[in-house]
Amino acid sequence: MQKQFIHNTNSKILDIDKIKDIETLKSFGTYAEVKIHVEEKIGVSLNINGWDQLLKTINNLSFSVNKNIEKLTFFLTDNKHLKELGSFSEAKRIISQLLSFPMTARSWERLESQLKTIVLAFSHHEVTDKSVIFEKNKIRNFVNSSRLEGIQISDIPILKMADVINKYRVH
Repeated sequence: MQKQFIHNTNSKILDIDKIKDIETLKSFGTYAEVKIHVEEKIGVSLNINGWDQLLKTINNLSFSVNKNIEKLTFFLTDNKHLKELGSFSEAKRIISQLLSFPMTARSWERLESQLKTIVLAFSHHEVTDKSVIFEKNKIRNFVNSSRLEGIQISDIPILKMADVINKYRVH
């Protein structure tokens, strides 16, 4: 029996920020009710048993989504980005690795909708502006490439990138 999943939602799963332990999770209802609610919110059946596994799954998904939010948002900006990962099975494997959660989709459309539902349910930040994502990636890439050159720069540089380039420019 397939369950219907939510395409558009702005709500967090059971006030995800408030879930710190099993007791908090239990306060939302019985195990069956909470599990069904979580499954409906993320659009994926959970093959788990018990409060411990449910809490671990919620925490792992929340961590993975927020750790990889830029990549996941990029894949969701246009369906072609998701398809650029390669074959369907390869894309599903990569997304599963990013989320540390097995994706069960059997089509591109289902994979995209599952990913969208999971990201909307667990993301802490509203990162939708492409220019903000571009700037964050640009600074992160600059910091990483500078590290390769032996130049240590913090993630939030006090100097502008142009100042650093001018300082280390070979004349």
